Amino acid sequence: MGSAGTLPPLQRLPASSGTEKIFQAYEEDGAVIIEGFLTESQVKQMNEEITPGLEQINPKQGSDLAAFLGTRTKRLPAVPNSRVFREEVLENELMHSLSEKILVEGSPDGYHINCAQVIALGPGAESQPFHRDQGLWSFWEKFPASGPEACINFLCSLTPFSEENGATRAIPRTHKSMEDLDYYKDAESLPAELNPGDALFFSGRLIHKGGHNKTNEVRRALTIHLCRNGLNTQEAHPLTIPREIANTMSYRAQAMFGFRSGWPIHQSSGNHFWSNSWEEVGEGLKLKAK
Repeated sequence: MGSAGTLPPLQRLPASSGTEKIFQAYEEDGAVIIEGFLTESQVKQMNEEITPGLEQINPKQGSDLAAFLGTRTKRLPAVPNSRVFREEVLENELMHSLSEKILVEGSPDGYHINCAQVIALGPGAESQPFHRDQGLWSFWEKFPASGPEACINFLCSLTPFSEENGATRAIPRTHKSMEDLDYYKDAESLPAELNPGDALFFSGRLIHKGGHNKTNEVRRALTIHLCRNGLNTQEAHPLTIPREIANTMSYRAQAMFGFRSGWPIHQSSGNHFWSNSWEEVGEGLKLKAK
């Protein structure tokens, strides 16, 4: 394996660069830092709104899954706990244009949110093992790197990310091959150092891991993990998000969490694979849309 000095640096582009430039960097390296993905106001509001929820939960303990997620790491579903997430972050047009470009081949394809969580990496949290996010669906690991993407991730910083406080570590361009994960066990990697509001946008095939927090501070992130329609989501959103919260969202935001038959809307296909007797599921639920 190459040393960190020979790895291509993580490209950094402002959100104003637009979809095409960011997508080009994503295709080249499997990851790109989008500067200013969230506004200063959105970061401030999210931190205020999710703090009470974070204070009420404890890190998971006592299982292999807990060890992977982090026994000093808190994870809080973002949607019910943050109005700014529901009303503004979910409507980020750059996020949706990149998602459509990568996860939608044509009608009736679409995408939805696999999970949306605030991740608070506590002091002393150990680094994760290297992994690919697409490994959530084990059969996708059998596809060649040239195949379609299962998922993408927008990992947004709510506090500064540094190498010392456990910034996510990535191995650029590993989205272009499908070696066994053991091949990367001792590989060099790069920390994604971020200012609040920046996002590490990366492929579901990219080899990465959460870093080791060597400080006394908590590193907060918002992960928005989107997957291709047809793949079960990690979180059972329609069962856990209250109906009154869903009613405050736009049609597209509702679709992101399974309260609609899908997004984008493919009027010509007439196919609803997540439906109410082949009708649009939200209409069957008599759901309101903002």
